[in-house]
Amino acid sequence: MLKNHLKLSFRNLWKNRMLSSLNLLGLSIGIGGVLTLMFSVYAYYVADNMIPDQDQIFYLKTHLADGNDYNEAVYPLLDKIKSTSPEVVAGTHLHGWGNIWLEVDDNEFQKTTTYADPEFFDVFELPLKYGNHSTALNEKYSIVLTDKVSKQLFGEENPVGKNLIAADTLNLTITGVLEPISPYSSFRLDVLMPNTILKDNVSFKNQNNWDDSFSPVFIKLRPDANIPEFEKRVGQLVKENYKDPTVISRMEVIPHTEVRMDSIPVVEIIIAGNIATSFFVLLLVLVNLLNLNTSTMYRRTKDIAVRKILGGSKKGVITQFCLENGILVLLSILISGGLFFGFLLPKMNDIFGADFGEIKFSLANDYPVVLGAILLGVLVTLVVSILPTLRFISLPVSQGIKGKLDSAKGSFILRNTFIIFQFSIAILFICVAVILNSQIKFMKKADLGFEREHVIVGNIDLDYKDMDAANSSFRTLLNDLEANAYVTDVATSQAIPSDYYFNYTRYYDADTDTDVRLRRSFADAGYLSTLKIPIVLGRDFNEEMDNGDERPVIINRSAMKAFGWSTIEGKRLKYKNDDFVGNPVVGIMEDFHYQDLQNAVEPLVNYYRSEDDLEKHRYLSVRVIEGKEKEVRDMIALAFSKIDSRKNYAQSNLGEKVSGQYRLMDGMLKTVNVVALLTIFISCLGMFGLISFMAKRRIKEIGIRKVLGASVLKIVVLLSKDYMILVSIGAIIAFPVAWYMMNAWLGGFAYSVPIQFWMFALAGCIAFCITAFTLGIQAIKAAKANPVKSLRTE
Repeated sequence: MLKNHLKLSFRNLWKNRMLSSLNLLGLSIGIGGVLTLMFSVYAYYVADNMIPDQDQIFYLKTHLADGNDYNEAVYPLLDKIKSTSPEVVAGTHLHGWGNIWLEVDDNEFQKTTTYADPEFFDVFELPLKYGNHSTALNEKYSIVLTDKVSKQLFGEENPVGKNLIAADTLNLTITGVLEPISPYSSFRLDVLMPNTILKDNVSFKNQNNWDDSFSPVFIKLRPDANIPEFEKRVGQLVKENYKDPTVISRMEVIPHTEVRMDSIPVVEIIIAGNIATSFFVLLLVLVNLLNLNTSTMYRRTKDIAVRKILGGSKKGVITQFCLENGILVLLSILISGGLFFGFLLPKMNDIFGADFGEIKFSLANDYPVVLGAILLGVLVTLVVSILPTLRFISLPVSQGIKGKLDSAKGSFILRNTFIIFQFSIAILFICVAVILNSQIKFMKKADLGFEREHVIVGNIDLDYKDMDAANSSFRTLLNDLEANAYVTDVATSQAIPSDYYFNYTRYYDADTDTDVRLRRSFADAGYLSTLKIPIVLGRDFNEEMDNGDERPVIINRSAMKAFGWSTIEGKRLKYKNDDFVGNPVVGIMEDFHYQDLQNAVEPLVNYYRSEDDLEKHRYLSVRVIEGKEKEVRDMIALAFSKIDSRKNYAQSNLGEKVSGQYRLMDGMLKTVNVVALLTIFISCLGMFGLISFMAKRRIKEIGIRKVLGASVLKIVVLLSKDYMILVSIGAIIAFPVAWYMMNAWLGGFAYSVPIQFWMFALAGCIAFCITAFTLGIQAIKAAKANPVKSLRTE
């Protein structure tokens, strides 16, 4: 019996090979897209599964009175919490403090260095490939490597017990190697070191106080811990110990499972978008297949009736159609698997790998994805086979054998509903793509308050081996640049637009009784002129006037407004409850966008640093005459090639750095564009199949119309107009949904484009043009058919 069913299945698929090919193509592309999107979601959610008792781990979030917040706390707070809170099992800080240089067999390398308390593995029991959790960070001069770093240095050898030289003088002992960590994990580690090694660091000791928040704090609580009560106790410790507790609104205790989305909010949008997109694409594939299967059923009603007359059961008919669709679905899963491994997964890594790391498929670890694909195939097969079959198998034999389908007229309404739904989804995604593209173009081309063109920026934080020699060579380079006819301005600074540290300090003005949180950086006297940022009040830094003991500052207009000042005469930046006389404010610079346009311009202060203070600056910025960039870049690169440093000098244009802020959004745009094309393509495949079927059903009508003088255009309109009306209805439904979604999304941007009518008109035109082209191909073919052939049986 099964052999007979299989033979009939292959025969029917071949007989309807055009529709079978369309179904196979739509299924393969659709399931491939769903697999890729859902694999990224799966990889994200299982990335931290290697952490035991994750539901007991929390972190502290500081909420300020001015509405700002951050995921750091003051360093002494953790010890205070552990000594006063019985529900705390263990706690650890987890922070950076400069990426230390390590040396193995005369080979130097620098990896991302993370510092943690010796109790780290009591909180996060990350699996160790080599070593012991209880002793891995106990010693001051111990170091734990990730599996990736260990293999780079020692291959497959167990390195525990071996020594590394750090910062030229420290002798570190390798005490552990972590098992491989997913790139989607909340842990982005290379090497892990105990924070006890920082106890003698002067800068670290200066910031280890009750005023400076710089380290995330993670705490493991008992399973029965009362979180609200614990949070209140932490808040009380803040009031009792912080230098100025009035600036803190509250300390929030948040589950560790939320740390990734909290740290990078756009991740939540990407994950939710992937889930929603997968659902809609899958629904689109199902609807498309249902539509085409329902259409083919009209030609097989006599076949079903004959089966019933000959004693065939409903179960046998359903089995036949399940096998036919099962063969298509199986082939499509195999093809989509090839697409996933050969194209879609590498493409996804190209788009998001720079921000989240590359993910790889491993059957041993990711077998649930394979099981999910099989389950998805079974579900699709059952839905697209059983639903249409049940409708037609219920027709009376007397009607089915004659091909009378009056009782199936409701299927036309259902089919049209499906078409409207398909194109509503497709047009919705096209609208999203158009609006997202407009927003990204706006952010890249907007006036940022400085001139980004023709400015070369180079990273000069290169870890020089001989600082005195490097300073001397750098001074010579600065002189050469200032004497170069192609160079108009030169500046050195700690930061440039698109790359400002998250360094904040609170300053207090007694005259206005105002406490303001300012983002701070260092710059020389040429910084504002190089970027062409105007001074609106006071003066710019001056190398001759500002090299004294009093380090002057320049604040932006937003900072001046926050302090409530109308003049800067006699104004100084001071700390609250501090005897320090303060830094004199010598100028007010115009607001400029030093971070992306998703964020508003925050109050900013620039401290003066001399341009040749190489140790304090990170960037060299050079404005050059248009067309002479290459000559100046080569000159700078040559100069740095002669300076002995651990890092290589790298440079780029400032415009490229600014545009690079939107790399993740560019990735989102590429994904949305692909999904928009995918949805319209699948919808048009279904439309192509339906009009082909309708043309065959109406072949004699078309022949008679041609004999009676109907033109090709009239016949094309006859076959296409109903479908174009359905697409129009889909557009009417999609437009308000797209407006609501994108208006809510753009509300999260400080600066955004207004949603305008032309965006929806463009999306509609794209959908109509693609649909008209798809319909036109088959409609024209049917209209040009020879009526003699179509009427020869009459």
